[in-house]
Amino acid sequence: MVKVTIGRVGKPHGLQGELRVILHDEAFEDVLSDADFVFVKGLPYGIKQTRQAGGLLLTLEGIPDRSAAEILKGAELALPDSPRLQDIQSVDPLQEWIGYLIHDIQSGLTLGPIEEVIELPTQMTAFFMDKGKEILVPLHEDLVQSVDIPGKIIHMNLPEGLLELYQ
Repeated sequence: MVKVTIGRVGKPHGLQGELRVILHDEAFEDVLSDADFVFVKGLPYGIKQTRQAGGLLLTLEGIPDRSAAEILKGAELALPDSPRLQDIQSVDPLQEWIGYLIHDIQSGLTLGPIEEVIELPTQMTAFFMDKGKEILVPLHEDLVQSVDIPGKIIHMNLPEGLLELYQ
């Protein structure tokens, strides 16, 4: 069976084993909500429930509590291949952030635009040039506060000292 990676598991939510889901494309949300099962770390898990609560939450059969959910944090999510998924996949999910600006809430600085998104094992990283210097900013879920899609701005709380590394 051919599997299509649609995203990854984020942090656990609450104590009942709910998982925050980070999808490569928000269009995958409808497909995931209609699915009976999902592959996590290559293993099939039945889907009990999907719901919205500040992002997509997923409850899986066999994941009864926060401890079990914590083990899956960062794991790849995949669904069996289908024509519906192929339509969504025609756009590279990493390319959607190119051209966005990064606004650091702490310093008030706006940086960018993002020229490339590099997928590292721990997170995606934005690459852009500023005053002739290459700058890398982690696009980690804990740092991103909000995304203004029409305005193409990612509002973040960057780690203290990160921008000083590039001065």
